[in-house]
Amino acid sequence: MDFSVFSHGQIHSKLWLCEQLEPYLPNDARVIILGSWYNTLGFLLLVRNSHKLELLTGIDFENENIKMSNKLLDAWLIGNDVKVKNIWKSASRLTEQDTEIYHIVINTSCEHMEDEWFNQVNLDQLICLQTSNVVHDHVTWDIINPNPDMETFKSKYPLSQILYEGEKVFDYGELKYSRYMLIGRK
Repeated sequence: MDFSVFSHGQIHSKLWLCEQLEPYLPNDARVIILGSWYNTLGFLLLVRNSHKLELLTGIDFENENIKMSNKLLDAWLIGNDVKVKNIWKSASRLTEQDTEIYHIVINTSCEHMEDEWFNQVNLDQLICLQTSNVVHDHVTWDIINPNPDMETFKSKYPLSQILYEGEKVFDYGELKYSRYMLIGRK
């Protein structure tokens, strides 16, 4: 198990996302999280807002991550009103039919995957994106799609309406980086 999923930066980034996204969650929301890793974001959304969620789906290309997601979310996998699914699949293999049933598409791993998935998000669909400004391809970061600044990030993922745009700086002395977040409509 990779415990960095529970690091300060990871958890604070996901809590920040929850706080900013919650005003836009419709009742009976259907949410899909791409690159969900162990689906700690799904866990936080469920703890904070299970009453507003109808369906929460995590997508990750690592089968071991799906196994851990199922363990983390097992309380919602058994006999609850919210339907929770964790699916072993690459976000780059999504189709428009895969995303059309969801109110909200979330990707907090934009720097870790190519951009094909964005083409499968339907026009006017609510989307929430996060990335970091880390640009080097360091083994612990696995950066394949760098976004050195907010303008680069926005140009890769053009939204017809931006509801929220923000930056959160993490400064750990030797390591300092920013997380960027966009919430809007494609």
